Amino acid sequence: MDSSTDLPGTQASGSAGRPAEAKKRQRQMLLVSAFTLWVIGLIALLATAGIVHFFHPGPWPFDLQMTETLQSLHYPPWLLTIIDFPSRFNDIVPSVIALALWFAGLLLVAWLFKRQGKSALLWFVIALFLVGGTAFADLIVNFLIVNLVRRPRPISPLIHIYNPEPVPSFPSGHAEHTVVYYGFLLYLSFTKPVRQWRYHWFLLPLQIFAALNILLIGYSRIEEGSHWLSDVLAGYLEGAVCLLLLIVVYRWTLQKLEQRRAKKLAEQPV
Repeated sequence: MDSSTDLPGTQASGSAGRPAEAKKRQRQMLLVSAFTLWVIGLIALLATAGIVHFFHPGPWPFDLQMTETLQSLHYPPWLLTIIDFPSRFNDIVPSVIALALWFAGLLLVAWLFKRQGKSALLWFVIALFLVGGTAFADLIVNFLIVNLVRRPRPISPLIHIYNPEPVPSFPSGHAEHTVVYYGFLLYLSFTKPVRQWRYHWFLLPLQIFAALNILLIGYSRIEEGSHWLSDVLAGYLEGAVCLLLLIVVYRWTLQKLEQRRAKKLAEQPV
């Protein structure tokens, strides 16, 4: 988030004001582009959900062909373990445990910052948005769409079902969860406070792990027979819509808190 502000008297000349104005216009254009993409993604998600619910609850031809193709491949045992890992690691229980650990860890970092006389507000905000944003996407957005569309899960006469699941199929909750959860962690890893950490390069394995989870979860869910390709694509789209909204609200919240803190500091007697 750009923390630069325009103070009275800092733009005495036209040349000094132009970079700030150009930066402001660039931020506005970025915001408009992000909002446009978000609206397009939301419309596409809702339209696809409506088509599946009202007109085509069964698999499309490309859905069946994709699952049959992936399941017809001969995998060595070690590769099957790797393929299965994203699904098992992002099941409900491991996901709840991971979020709880992140929440506790971030609160610990906030407490350490406070003990050192530094502001702990940023870490509180990150903890709330990481856990709250992921939970909102999983328990509210995905739950509502899944139960409104109510697409049946893939059935065994057509393909192999390795891990039967009772809830409806569209969109893939695993795909949505990984995009929001790991996507927000990846975003945070590239923000200024983390980039300025002297050991930030230690995060590279975690960044790779997060990216691989996002990329492999779709393959894993289809190969297991848990979802159709269209379920997974809709899950990715749903996750992207939720993630973009989460990042925008997070940035807006930090900006407001930053402005409030600056105002309080300005009001303090010298």
